[in-house]
Amino acid sequence: MTPWLLITVLLAAINLTGFVALRGRWGRSVLALALASLLGTVGGDAVGRITGLELLRLGDYHVVAASVGAQLLMLGTLLLAALLPMAGESSGSGRS
Repeated sequence: MTPWLLITVLLAAINLTGFVALRGRWGRSVLALALASLLGTVGGDAVGRITGLELLRLGDYHVVAASVGAQLLMLGTLLLAALLPMAGESSGSGRS
């Protein structure tokens, strides 16, 4: 594995673990959060590279920007999951 890929996977796992620990529970959304963490880490590193954000770098890897990207995308995923209707619920109001 290349160092970039290794750092990305490790940083995504660390961010996912911290996010779930602060949230206080594991659930069915962990797989979606894991994907969001991975994509957010990649996106955050890219944004850090483009903007030149250099708070903490590990070689060419922008650690802080990647972590912020992962946390924001996991938060967005969790909020989107909370807004979507639950499976099996009817779309009607149910009141007569």
